[in-house]
Parts: sequence; C-alpha cells; structure tokens
Amino acid sequence: MAAASKAPVVWINGFPGTGKLTIANAIAKLYGHDKALVLDNHKLIDPVEARFPRTHADYNKQRQIYRQAVLEKNVRNPSSHRQLVIFTDFQSDNQLGRDVAKEYADAASTAGRPFLPIYLTCNLEANLERIASSDRINSGTTKLIDAEVLRDMRSRCQLFRFDGHPDLTVDSTVAPPLETAGKILDMIKDVK
Repeated sequence: MAAASKAPVVWINGFPGTGKLTIANAIAKLYGHDKALVLDNHKLIDPVEARFPRTHADYNKQRQIYRQAVLEKNVRNPSSHRQLVIFTDFQSDNQLGRDVAKEYADAASTAGRPFLPIYLTCNLEANLERIASSDRINSGTTKLIDAEVLRDMRSRCQLFRFDGHPDLTVDSTVAPPLETAGKILDMIKDVK
C-alpha cells in the first residue's frame, strides 16, 4: 500500500483536562466514525494501573509493553492503515515523556504513515474548571481530578514537543471542540 493511501496517526498531547478526548471524538465525528479510531490515553493507562499501581517498580515497563501491543495492532498492522488513528496523551518534556512520545512517532514511521503531533493548551482557570466537571469525576477512569496536583504539574512541567514533524498548537480555552477538530482535520487533509 502506498504511503499516500495510509491514514495519518494523530497524537494529541496536552495537560490533563484540556479537552483532548472531547476534541479527538469531534475529529472522529467529522472524519467519520467508521474511518477513525480514538485511543484515549486512559485506554492505555487504566488496564495497566488495574494490575500495577503507579508506584510499582514495573509500572512503566508494563505500560510500555501494553502500549507497544496497541501500536502494533492499530498503527503498524497493515489492516489498520486506512483508518485514522487518534491518540490522546500527556507527556512532559523529560526523559520518560520524550521516550514514550517517540514510540508513537516510531510506530507511524515503521508503518509508513504520516505522524501529526497536536499540542492542546488552555488557560489555567478553564483547566481547573474542566477537571472538576461531573463527567470527568464520574468517568470511571483514573483521570486527574485533583486541582492541586494539576496546579503543581502546570507550574513545573512543559509539554513535550517534537522537532521535525508538521505540528499544530491549538488553544482550547474558548474554541468549541468542533472548531478545533476542524483545524486539525485541515492539517490532516494537507498531509494525506
């Protein structure tokens, strides 16, 4: 299959509560749910965390093993190449964050698929409101809902950003999700 006919891999990186999953779902809606797959980072975190707490010595290794299985099935496997794959993530600019992020780019490269990093931001006030939403609190996931932890993360962490890939930074503070999704889809069309 020619690279031009392979659907991109979109990787949305942003702090918890910036609207990554909402926007990923909006992209899938606009693109066509039958042609897009959304893989929220909690689909990759929660199955591992059910067996290994984040403090366990094997937690990050188990996360990598599970992540690689997901990448194999949904990015590298030729049967997945026509489907737009949208990952949500939060990786900071430290060694672990860089290494994890690189796994997504490497999987896309190995499969000959375009890789599109999207950086999602929003102001602190909006971010704090979003993590306190009842939908988030009642999501049944390990999503961050602690305002003080979020404040601490935002004060000391920077988002990891790739060099050498076309990318897009979008502020989701006031932009409606479908508008943001439209901007991302415009970028997808440019690389297809």
